[in-house]
Amino acid sequence: MANKQSYSDLVTLATNAGFSGDDANTAAAIALAESSGNPNAVGDLNITPGGSIGLWQINLKAHPEYTAEELKDPQTNANAAFAVYNEQGWGAWSTYNSGAYEAYLQNSSTTQTADASTDTQDTSTDTTASGGTVAGASGGTVNGGTDTAV
Repeated sequence: MANKQSYSDLVTLATNAGFSGDDANTAAAIALAESSGNPNAVGDLNITPGGSIGLWQINLKAHPEYTAEELKDPQTNANAAFAVYNEQGWGAWSTYNSGAYEAYLQNSSTTQTADASTDTQDTSTDTTASGGTVAGASGGTVNGGTDTAV
C-alpha cells in the first residue's frame, strides 16, 4: 500500500507524467483536493460503476483502459490524469471547476505561496455548482460525485 503523497510528491508525479511548470502545481493541488493525497482513495461509487480511483480520482467507467488496482499506483494515476488533461483540460475535475483546488496551490507563479496562517485543514463540505460535494483536506467523502468524465 502506498502512503499519502505530499504536495512535493504530487508535483514530482505530475512532472514525470508530462505536466510542466504551473500545470504541475495545478495538478498537485487537484490531487490533494480530490483524494487528500491518498493513492487508494475510491469515490463516486454511488454514481458510477467502479467509482473514481486514486490520487486524481480517475473514473473507471469513463476510462476502462485502466483497472482499479492500476490506478492505485501513484505514477499510473498521474499518467492517466495527464491523458485526461490532454483530452478534456482541467474542466474534467469538479475540484477545479469549483475552485476547491486553489486552497492547495503552492509555489505557483500565479498564486501566493501558502503561509503558516493558512487553514489547509478545512473540514467543511462545499457544494459545487453542479450539485455535488467536495470534501476538504480532512473531510468525509472523496470527490463528492461530480467527476463522471474524469
